[in-house]
Amino acid sequence: MQIKDIALRINYFRNERKMSARELSLMIGKHEAYINKLECYAFNLSTNVLLEILDALQVSPQQFFADNYRDYKKDDELYQIIKKLPADKKDGLINLLKN
Repeated sequence: MQIKDIALRINYFRNERKMSARELSLMIGKHEAYINKLECYAFNLSTNVLLEILDALQVSPQQFFADNYRDYKKDDELYQIIKKLPADKKDGLINLLKN
């Protein structure tokens, strides 16, 4: 994953939480323009800072790095339901979805 992808995801979750870049910057103890610069791809960030950002945004690393991060909660809910089904019900569901 490139810095552009990370920056786009940070921007997505920040906007979803209706949080300004300044607010997020200050929540992680950085200069008020830190997130703006990051979202403009002005620099790379460390893993520790990324984890601080995810914590401030209340986003798990699994959700942040998921292929379909925008629908992660729906996908996870479906997964939790499907994994509890017996094998024959899973087969039936697969056949239904394929048709």
